[in-house]
Amino acid sequence: MSGLLIVLALVIILAAIGVTGVIRARIRSHGFLVLAWRFLSGQAWHGKPVTDAGWLRPGSKALTRTGHASRFHHRPRLHRAGMRSGGALAAVLVAYGLLAGRGLTILLLIIAAVTGLAGGVIRAVREVRGLGHRRTWVEPLHVALAPLLNIPLPNKAESWLKVERDRSKAVLALPPGFTGNAREQEQIAAVVSAKLGLESPDVKWHLAGPEPTLTLLRSQPPPAMVTWEDIAGAVAGAGANELVMGVGKRGAIVKASLSGDSPHIGVSMGSGGGKSNLAAFMLMQELRRGAIALVLDSKWISHPWLIGLPNVAYARTAAELHAAMVWLADELDRRNQVAFRSVDVRGTVRANVGPRLFIIAEELNMAIPRLRAHWDETRERDEPKRSPAITGLGEVSFAGRQVKMHLVLIGQMLTSAATGSKDSSVKENVGIKALSRYSPNAWRMLAPEHPMPPKPSVLGRVQVVTAAGVRETQVPLIDLEQARELVLAGNITPCPAGMPGLARVTDAAHIAGMAPDQPLVTVTGPLPVTGPADAVTLTEACGLGLVTRSLAAARIARHRDEDFPAPVGQRGLAHLYDPASLAEWNIRSRA
Repeated sequence: MSGLLIVLALVIILAAIGVTGVIRARIRSHGFLVLAWRFLSGQAWHGKPVTDAGWLRPGSKALTRTGHASRFHHRPRLHRAGMRSGGALAAVLVAYGLLAGRGLTILLLIIAAVTGLAGGVIRAVREVRGLGHRRTWVEPLHVALAPLLNIPLPNKAESWLKVERDRSKAVLALPPGFTGNAREQEQIAAVVSAKLGLESPDVKWHLAGPEPTLTLLRSQPPPAMVTWEDIAGAVAGAGANELVMGVGKRGAIVKASLSGDSPHIGVSMGSGGGKSNLAAFMLMQELRRGAIALVLDSKWISHPWLIGLPNVAYARTAAELHAAMVWLADELDRRNQVAFRSVDVRGTVRANVGPRLFIIAEELNMAIPRLRAHWDETRERDEPKRSPAITGLGEVSFAGRQVKMHLVLIGQMLTSAATGSKDSSVKENVGIKALSRYSPNAWRMLAPEHPMPPKPSVLGRVQVVTAAGVRETQVPLIDLEQARELVLAGNITPCPAGMPGLARVTDAAHIAGMAPDQPLVTVTGPLPVTGPADAVTLTEACGLGLVTRSLAAARIARHRDEDFPAPVGQRGLAHLYDPASLAEWNIRSRA
């Protein structure tokens, strides 16, 4: 042990002699007072500037031959002077304390060490957490912007880029001589928006003075609540191939094109994210302008408001799902044959192949394994191993566009396996995507070509991905009774004969007041009506003036007001009310 101590002491002595020699050489060259001033004032020992930092301004560019400079020299000179002067003063005070009061000084040093260690741990945790942020957002932005602003790439991105963790704000410290014409400014702002995944940010340029900056702020989000009344006009004015998705930033109506963007739609959301509400809003738009729908619902009750509609077929069991998806392949062949007889040289189909058909595929993660198991149990030896139902779904994804067949794939995680394909072929044909409560893995899987925007926290808020990019959208909150009434009031096209899962009264027949054991019957219109002949729906009551408040307010009151009249019957899924009772309640509630 003593030998080791001797060796360490010799090493320290030799190092001290070497350092002393270097210090003596520098003192001879520059003078003691000059070096002392440079040290205490935060300047480099040679007196030359290492970065373009000022007394109060942090440095943004290294001035060395290598283009590198330590983070210390990027600080404002006043900060550097304080650190060095404070460190020297602290060393003097510690030395004096050890001579004057050794015990107390050591205790204070221990407390300071523990405090510093705790602060270091906290800072290390923040650095580790910020490392992913820098690698994912700050450094790629630095690489993309550096050539546009003539900033050397060896410079650290943090020296001139400040991006908030949630990407709500980004500040760029531009080179002192930057002015930039309108085209350059637009290009720079577009690069920042693209790399940070900011949709239509608020851009603020400050070019006056010696420190030009560019600040981008996350723009005003969509409204927190949208109702059917808010968007009914936009739906009515939409084109034949346009689907309204909701309201975006700055009140803009967000639409998707079934011809320009994609014929197929993917909805990927975590549990409770609003998948059924979005599906109801999209399907209601199409059903009321003449489309028909096939619902593949292995959960059985995802869309109860569609039960009994003459323009909707509903498949639930494995056998029904199989039959319906095999029918899809046959319907695709029939439509293609009709289209072939009328297609022109430009590929335009001039024949009427049939009404637009929407296939709502709910929770394929659950349905696909059941379909495979069903086919394994029922197939004959000479039949293919792959289920023809899964084949039919894949064929529609590839060839359904020109013959007006559209898939709406809905699930918590739309993986390739969930769509029934080993590769991503079916998923790649989905060009309109709506995502909410997504994980980084889900975003990379469905929209890898776009930077992942911050996850929306408002219920009903989704990211709509189309050919136009990523748009944050608030989906209208749909009252399902109202949705059914709107469909029945629109242009209804009955489903074709022989279509599996045709609209019928099933186990939910009691909704219409029918006995549970009543035999199944095919219906050609809305479900039967129960209750008095003069009873009205809430929508009709508002229209007749029996209720002198908005329909949305009346629906809220129906759930919250204990005095609200009880229903006296039903028309389909819509409750019926006594007109006199509604009028009396309306007077009492207004008093």
